Amino acid sequence: MTSRVSTSRVFERDTPLFRESVSGRLDKFPRNAWARWGLRLLIAAFYAAVAVWFHVATAGDWQGTANAALAERVGRLLSGADGSDGVAVIGALYPPLTSLIAMLVPGGPLGLAIAGSLAAGLMLQLVVQSMRRRQFPVFVRLVFILTLGATPVFAYIATTNFEAIVGLMFFGLGMIDLVRFVTWANTQAGFRAGILFACAAFSDSTVTFSALVAAVAGTLIIQSRPGARFANAYVVAFPTITLFVSLALLGIAFGAGPLAMMRGDLSWSPDRFEAMLAFFATPAGVVYFAPVLLLVVTSFALRFPGTALIAVLLTASTLLAFILGLTPPGTAGINYTLMLLLAIAIVPTLTTLAHTLLTSAVSVVLWVIGWLTTLQWATLADWVRALGGLS
Repeated sequence: MTSRVSTSRVFERDTPLFRESVSGRLDKFPRNAWARWGLRLLIAAFYAAVAVWFHVATAGDWQGTANAALAERVGRLLSGADGSDGVAVIGALYPPLTSLIAMLVPGGPLGLAIAGSLAAGLMLQLVVQSMRRRQFPVFVRLVFILTLGATPVFAYIATTNFEAIVGLMFFGLGMIDLVRFVTWANTQAGFRAGILFACAAFSDSTVTFSALVAAVAGTLIIQSRPGARFANAYVVAFPTITLFVSLALLGIAFGAGPLAMMRGDLSWSPDRFEAMLAFFATPAGVVYFAPVLLLVVTSFALRFPGTALIAVLLTASTLLAFILGLTPPGTAGINYTLMLLLAIAIVPTLTTLAHTLLTSAVSVVLWVIGWLTTLQWATLADWVRALGGLS
């Protein structure tokens, strides 16, 4: 007995439920290219000024920051002082994207801070553009962008951790494109999201696993083509998985093992695990979990339980990166920023006053959590004191 596949049913299955734009094109913001780059540079100038201020206030002492560690590592590689060769050089470069860029950036940690400020300016402009495309009210856009960019947490990351700000930029833009792909059936955005997540994984070792969590996220958010749920996840995860498999095969080919291309011990550390548990028992640990708990509660309130699982998995991914020794020294605020980027990317178009007020209120609470994080986390508090000349 032969089965017949109805052509109309095939088209019905593949017809998207939602479309982002009839023409397939969306306006950029600002529309003028000069204005866009002017906005990006204006935002970047603020963070660059903070970096210069810190440099002057500390007499050029960047010790203990991720930028100092990155500048020292690439400096040793360029000079050959560490004696690495072959596979060891590739492993020392991990994450390779930001390490290779750092080799081209002059000025040591300060130069990396200014480069990170440029990445921050680009990211914030594109985030504003995304919210405008989804027709968020001006007030909501302002609240969200101030929550993301106007806390010491974001300024600290932008000016002291080049790897993190570049990784977060790629991750945040990848999440925005993931929603355009899965929810609004923009195929081009899907391929772009996969590349962006791969760039995130190869820019910051802390978000290595977060890039793979994004593939899971693609199965949990609103689907324009429900039948393509797992195919979408494959498209998003493919570039990241392919790159990691390539590195593993290269390490095996050179007889150094599949993990030789990744810097860090990549082994479960009981000491780091115990340190993490001790941290959770402190006020700073409570504040660390506050953003994810807020997103979980809000997700259920808005009837999007899948978002709650994404938030939990993202938090777990950053903790796993710490336990496995992938987190650079001086890293702080990554999970908080990931939660913000997740909220901005996934929050649906605001259709009712109640939805608008709830979304804005959540953003304000996240802003308060950002300041509490600064006060409770010793690394951030020391940085703020250094800016004030108190250290």
